[in-house]
Amino acid sequence: MASYHTRSFSFPSNSHPVADQLDEQLSRLRSSQTASTSSLTNKLNDLNDLYKCVEEFLQLPQNQNTVSQSQGENVIEQVLDGSLRLLDICSTSRDVLAVSKERIQDIQSVLRR
Repeated sequence: MASYHTRSFSFPSNSHPVADQLDEQLSRLRSSQTASTSSLTNKLNDLNDLYKCVEEFLQLPQNQNTVSQSQGENVIEQVLDGSLRLLDICSTSRDVLAVSKERIQDIQSVLRR
C-alpha cells in the first residue's frame, strides 16, 4: 500500500509575529464587504499589506531553510515572480480606482450645476 505525504498549512501554536500578522491580514480580507469604491480601495490596500506579510514570512530563516531543502530555487523564483505580478496588479487596480473616483466626482459636480 502506498503511503501519502500530507502537508499542513496551519501555523504552530507559538508562531512568529509575522505569521500572526499574516493570519490577521487574511482574516481582515475575508471579513470585509465590498460595496463602494472606497471599500474596494481599502480592500486593495489590505491585499497589498497581505502580500508584504507573505514576503516577510517567506524571508524568515526557518522558512528559507525548509523551502531550500525541499524544493529548490526555481520554485521560489516562480512564487516570488507571481507575488510581484500580483502586487503590480494591486497597484494598477488602486490607480484605476483612484482615477475612477475622480471621474465620478467630476460627473457629480457637473450634474449639480
